[in-house]
Amino acid sequence: MVPTLYQLAQFRRYLSSEPLGVYLARTARVFALAAGIPFVIGLIGAWSDSFGFVLFILVGIPTAAFMVLLTGFKLWRGVSVAQEGRSFAEQFAAIALSPILLVLWLMAALPLLWAGGHLGSLSRLAVNESDYREIINRARVSRKAESYAEYGGVTYSVDPGPPVRVAFNPEGFLDNWSAIVFDPTGEVMLADGFDPTTGKFYAPERITKLFDGDLVACRKLWGDYYSCSFT
Repeated sequence: MVPTLYQLAQFRRYLSSEPLGVYLARTARVFALAAGIPFVIGLIGAWSDSFGFVLFILVGIPTAAFMVLLTGFKLWRGVSVAQEGRSFAEQFAAIALSPILLVLWLMAALPLLWAGGHLGSLSRLAVNESDYREIINRARVSRKAESYAEYGGVTYSVDPGPPVRVAFNPEGFLDNWSAIVFDPTGEVMLADGFDPTTGKFYAPERITKLFDGDLVACRKLWGDYYSCSFT
């Protein structure tokens, strides 16, 4: 059923009846809650790359599209509510708040995703550190390369070095994967992406070829542990 012009006018009048302060507070609250979505996706992705990727596709991308549509609706609603404004500043806030918050949300989404991933890696390390330490001790005794071995429910790969390095919970899609890496030298931090002009990695080959992969970048967690991504 197509709404009549009278019904549309009534709906617009209903929207404009919302107090300006309430409208601004509710709009800010919606965007603040939406900011938690990329953070949670990153947090979960640190524990499960595959599940995190599914959430990114099924939740993250639709959320971005929804926020754009919501901004359009909020902008239209803001024009109605702006009539209550007693000053130009209040009227401007009612109209411009949602577009400004959308820009801020889009700018913050990726840093929030990374922050969630970093916190997730820290929590995973905290929960599993005792098992990681036992695996490291075993790897130092055996000094042999291992790929996707398992001990105590923890999957790991060993680069015999020297020194012995261990990648815990390696997981990803095809050649793209990530892991918590134990490196007593800290040299994995030399990995810093690649030069797009030459197609070569900035780090030396002895670092990029660890664990038979191409080490792209690492972030320090604590001690000798790092969160690393490979391709």
